[in-house]
Amino acid sequence: MIVVQVIAILALAPLVQGAMKRVRANLQGRPGPGLFQRYRDLRKLLGKEALLPDVVSPLTVAAPGVVLGVAVTFAAVLPIAPVAFANPVDIVALVLLLAAGRFVTTLAALDTRSSFAGMAASREMTFGALVEPTLLLSLLGAAGAGGTQLGALAHTPFGLPGALALAAFFVVILAETARVPIDNQETHYELTMIHEGLLLEFSGWQLAAMEFASDIRQLAFLILAVALLPAPSPAFHLLWLPVVMAAIVGVETLFAKMRLFEVPQLLLTGFILSIAGIGLRIFGGHLL
Repeated sequence: MIVVQVIAILALAPLVQGAMKRVRANLQGRPGPGLFQRYRDLRKLLGKEALLPDVVSPLTVAAPGVVLGVAVTFAAVLPIAPVAFANPVDIVALVLLLAAGRFVTTLAALDTRSSFAGMAASREMTFGALVEPTLLLSLLGAAGAGGTQLGALAHTPFGLPGALALAAFFVVILAETARVPIDNQETHYELTMIHEGLLLEFSGWQLAAMEFASDIRQLAFLILAVALLPAPSPAFHLLWLPVVMAAIVGVETLFAKMRLFEVPQLLLTGFILSIAGIGLRIFGGHLL
């Protein structure tokens, strides 16, 4: 079941990215790309030669494989299949795994010695210092009495603590998937981009691997978000997936990109919401 889960996520990740781009463009009055354009883009990149600056170390050459491996591992531990709920996947270990992927991506960007990539790496680590604690605490708050086990997300009562954890996790999704108002996947303005700036010096199959890894991580975060929502059984959680996708596209359509120095305020809001959710789990259970 785990193998089927991973294959399904890998196959559908570019489609989800294409669907969200298409809906966003339609809401903004543009025709937008086709649903399968992402597959064509990745195939085109795979057919091109990978070029890197002469000064890079072996770390930069290995970075696309490491980042893709982290994304595939993330997809494998998601609580979708019934056997996944029984596996003792630790939330803290999952957050550390994602932090390792961020660390490798940032080091590779710095290793290229590009000023714009270095600027994006600095912003990525700055925002990551606020995103990762929020990610950890929101998942712990959603798991409740289940401790640090990822499978406990589907069995914990939702309630107000669950709603606060979901709101905090939604902020995490916007940051981790480079969405407006925190970042913009489609921008090519060097002074404002973060995600695209990290990949500025990659090309060919290496860029394809990095982009494919970001698609997998995006779908994995969406699936993890629906696991926080109430459902009669674990199989019904995925029915929330179009709702979460529509919510993200709606935020991107209704809000403009925030100024760089305002982003930490939004991330800090998510952190406070996650703390409030845990506090209600511990001290306010008799009031709910």
